[in-house]
Amino acid sequence: MFFDRTDEFVCPGALDWIEVDDPELDAYLAELLGAVDAQIFGRASYALLAQYWPGAQQDPATPGDALLAPLVNALPKIVLSTRPDPDLPWQPARRIGADLAAEIAELKSEPGKPLVVFAGARTAQEFLRLDAVDELRLLVFPVLLGASQRLFDEMPAQRLQLAEVVPFRTSGVVLQAHRRQ
Repeated sequence: MFFDRTDEFVCPGALDWIEVDDPELDAYLAELLGAVDAQIFGRASYALLAQYWPGAQQDPATPGDALLAPLVNALPKIVLSTRPDPDLPWQPARRIGADLAAEIAELKSEPGKPLVVFAGARTAQEFLRLDAVDELRLLVFPVLLGASQRLFDEMPAQRLQLAEVVPFRTSGVVLQAHRRQ
C-alpha cells in the first residue's frame, strides 16, 4: 500500500509459504526497496522479520536473499506499536503509535521518497482506516493457505483503480497495483 510519501503492503503472518526462487520478483522487490525512504511494520511482523533478515545478509539462503538482505537491513524501519518502549533490535528502527493519525500526517509532510507498509495485516488496516494509503500493491502468491488473517476484515467498501498487473512467471506470483480514486 502506498501513501503519499507512500506505503506498500506485502503479506503478514508465518512466512514459510513465501519461499520462492524468482529472479524477476527479487529484482522487483530490490527496485521497490531502492525507491523508498523507510519500511513500516507492525510490531509482531517486525519481530518475525528481525529474526530472519540480519542473518540472511551474513548467510543468504538464496540469490534473492543475497540481493535483498542488504537493502532490507539498511532501510529505516518504522514500527507501529501501542507499547511505549518495544524492543527494536533490528536497526535502524523507531516506534510510532502513540498518536497514529498525527504521526502519519507528520510522515506524509516530510520531504523524500515514499514509505512502504511492508508487513502486518493490522498495520495495513490502520493505514487504510486513516485514509493514509494512496496506492495498494498486492503480491498474490499461488498458495492456498486455508486459514490466515484477512487483510480487509471490517473495512468499508472503497473504489480502486487498477494501475498495473505484473505476472512473475517463474514463481506464479502476480503483482496487482491499485490507486485510490
